[in-house]
Amino acid sequence: MKRVPQPPVKPFLRDVERHDFWPGFVAVVAGVVLAFCGAHHLTGLDTVAGNTATEIQLARAFSSGGLQYANELAPPPPPKLSDPAAEAEALDRWAKQQANATAPTWKVRVDTAAAAPCPT
Repeated sequence: MKRVPQPPVKPFLRDVERHDFWPGFVAVVAGVVLAFCGAHHLTGLDTVAGNTATEIQLARAFSSGGLQYANELAPPPPPKLSDPAAEAEALDRWAKQQANATAPTWKVRVDTAAAAPCPT
């Protein structure tokens, strides 16, 4: 084997290797922000304490029996008519109440302190 002569090395003329800090830092910060926002996504459901429930709280409450269903008041029942003289007035009042009443809508509250195991 024959050695091939190499040119002299000039360190100040060599390309310097650099590792940039900022692109990686920005990517990590963006990932942390997305993970935090995704983990604390609000559902629009109220908790028993009055706050808005996160998806994690909703999933835990669902698996531990912590969902409470509360509905609005149902329309009033028809009046019991015992006096024929007041019958027409009572029926008119009841008809107005029925016209103003809306169908009950279901509201769900999340009990974050529920500890009962899932029944399934």
